[in-house]
Amino acid sequence: MTLVDIIFHHGGDWIRKSHILYSKKLVHSWEGYDSDLISFIDLVNEYTGELMYIGVQQLIVNGSSSNYYEVVDDSGIRQLLSLISDEFKCLNFYAVDKCELSVNVPNIVHYFDSHPSLTEVGTDCSEVECESESDNDSEGDEVGYDSKELQTIAYQKNREIDVGLQNYKELYKGMSFKDIPEARKCINLYSLANKKDLKQEKSDKERLRYKCVPGCPFVVLIFGDGNLPGVRIKTLNPEHACGEVFDNSRVDYHTIALYFKKKLQDNPMYKIKEMRADIKNVFNTNVSYGKCKRAKREILEKLEGSFIDGYNKLEAYANELRESNPGSDVIINLSKDALAPSVRRFLRMYICFHTLKMGFKEGLRPFIGLDGTFLKGKAKGQLLIVVGLDYNNQTYHLAWAIVDKETKRTWNWFLELLQRSLDLKEGKGITFMSDMQKGLIQAVHTVFPESNHRYCVKHIEANWCKK
Repeated sequence: MTLVDIIFHHGGDWIRKSHILYSKKLVHSWEGYDSDLISFIDLVNEYTGELMYIGVQQLIVNGSSSNYYEVVDDSGIRQLLSLISDEFKCLNFYAVDKCELSVNVPNIVHYFDSHPSLTEVGTDCSEVECESESDNDSEGDEVGYDSKELQTIAYQKNREIDVGLQNYKELYKGMSFKDIPEARKCINLYSLANKKDLKQEKSDKERLRYKCVPGCPFVVLIFGDGNLPGVRIKTLNPEHACGEVFDNSRVDYHTIALYFKKKLQDNPMYKIKEMRADIKNVFNTNVSYGKCKRAKREILEKLEGSFIDGYNKLEAYANELRESNPGSDVIINLSKDALAPSVRRFLRMYICFHTLKMGFKEGLRPFIGLDGTFLKGKAKGQLLIVVGLDYNNQTYHLAWAIVDKETKRTWNWFLELLQRSLDLKEGKGITFMSDMQKGLIQAVHTVFPESNHRYCVKHIEANWCKK
């Protein structure tokens, strides 16, 4: 999951002269939004619903520079999402209202295919300034559309960090980076991948210079070009006349964190000693316990932030479910700690969609299966689930819940909500099947005193085999 900031620009004016310009007025934002949930229709609805547009004729996006691209459907959204990286996480959207004239900008989907001569664009210009600029240009003039920004972002996106850092083994003249810090990260990963202890000779906001050990001809100089965004390798001698090193000063804890980021996201229990052994086995490089410890802490702190952001969005998620699925039951419980000022702590959540309720009432057998399982990862907890059986003996999901623990209290809470959702009353004529979960049997007898209960044979056999 990648979190992005989405900025909706509105209230400004499109200036359609030889240069297309937008005078920015107001902004509306979604901060820390899950990029996997972005859809074309949601963005359009935000303009028509929240920002009171009559209708969206064109949806337009740009990056940190003034280059605009039109997004016409979800294929355009997918193209934009393919460019998202650690350096490109703020998406600026603009809309052309249905009552306005259209804007001539390129379709983002066609970006990778070809680059025809297109119109130059700009922002933050008053109408008077724009008109005076256009007076100096001939009416039909067009200039080449500068796509350097997206080229740089696309290349950085493709430079993935794999096990052996294969994408970082080579440098070449003209290689571009977003800025000096990004270039420094790349050089450090190059140093790790090639087992070379490069020495930094110059470092400031505009330039980076590295050499290898005395007697080695390797040298790289990186600085910016005023005519293009970002920085580039201007001088490079890629040849080495030195051996591999075991202790590498370029491999700091930030570099280790970059290398292990995905692995620790997938498995937060990955041990520090395993990190050290992994780097030694792959790169024959020695890193200290302290560096690995700091790297792991850095990754997990960022990961924890994403967990917190996810929980902060639960209420909005619940409201969206209720709005898009009328008649559905979506319940969130907060812990008692939430009674303290400014404290909100998640405890339990229950979901039963309206269509699932109707399906049970209109065509399912009077048979319900109950089970629970542990949730792994940082958040932990228990997933409780209830399923039905249709007349083809196929499993039919009815409802589910996330709870802190599996106890009689939580099963009571879950079954009482299920009773209300499916209108089961005292459970007469209903058969429940389950394993011998903690507190479940008592909860079934308490909430549905007239129901029948049977044990799952598969679980009985498994329990006997254990004994």
